[in-house]
Amino acid sequence: MTVYPKVLFVTNKDDLAIDYLIYKFMDRKIPYLRLNSEDITQIGMTYGFGKSVNLKYQDYEYSFEKLQSAYFRRAPSIFPNTHDLNDMKFINGERKDFFEGLYLSLNCKWVNPIFATYKAERKIYQLSLAKELGFKTPNSIVSNSSKQLLNFIENNGTCIIKPICHGLQVTPQGSYSIYTSEIKDINWLKQDIIFESPVFVQNKIKNYRDIRATVVGKEIFAVEIETNDSEKTDWRKPNIIKEYKLHKLPEPLTNLMFRLHEELNLVYSAFDFVLTPSGEYYFLETNPAGEWVWLERELNLPISDAIIYELLN
Repeated sequence: MTVYPKVLFVTNKDDLAIDYLIYKFMDRKIPYLRLNSEDITQIGMTYGFGKSVNLKYQDYEYSFEKLQSAYFRRAPSIFPNTHDLNDMKFINGERKDFFEGLYLSLNCKWVNPIFATYKAERKIYQLSLAKELGFKTPNSIVSNSSKQLLNFIENNGTCIIKPICHGLQVTPQGSYSIYTSEIKDINWLKQDIIFESPVFVQNKIKNYRDIRATVVGKEIFAVEIETNDSEKTDWRKPNIIKEYKLHKLPEPLTNLMFRLHEELNLVYSAFDFVLTPSGEYYFLETNPAGEWVWLERELNLPISDAIIYELLN
């Protein structure tokens, strides 16, 4: 039996947002294909260079002849072990380049384009661009020099430190997240040394509320987040109690958000702002693969409907 999916989901097995969205597709009887990079040894794949893309999985064959769009959630980077572990690095490189080359060759709409996502995930770049477009941003420095960092903190007062990348730390003992934290001790900087990696430091903005604004096409779903965190440094920490309510953003700010999306070539992303007691919005970052399901469930927001609309229109 041949299936002609309208939408391709590009992700990994542990993506709960795609699990949630697939139930919506099943209810609407929309043909789809979910392609997890972990399944590469379970799926027969053939790319005919402009002629066809065919996949065979279990008892089904999939043809991309009627493919309208692809939803890119997770990079093709998690793969099964190779027969000979000495070949792992080379074969995983082949696998990753195959997937990325295949995806770039598909003539369909992407939410978001793969390399637009990769580019937008670079926090230093997106912050520089946001500042250039006119967003209010915290005073920031990225440096591996203790002397430069100490000078910045002394000039800016209370500061926070955050990961340059996603903040996921994987060790032999397990995985955990590194969150934004307030810098309370600067003695570690009172040596003139070069660190192993640059670190990302910003002045701490006075926080009335955190704002998460999910952008899908030309729709924005803004949510105000109130927490019991007295330090108000990172609402994502799991031990913090959170309350959510709808929030209306000022039009000049939403215009800037759409402009940033255009510059980054994004259809979807999740913006984080700090709203100050005086009513100013400070851009922190936007995540082109940010999570959204929990907000839809908390406030009955139609984010999934907006995503489906973008994928089918």
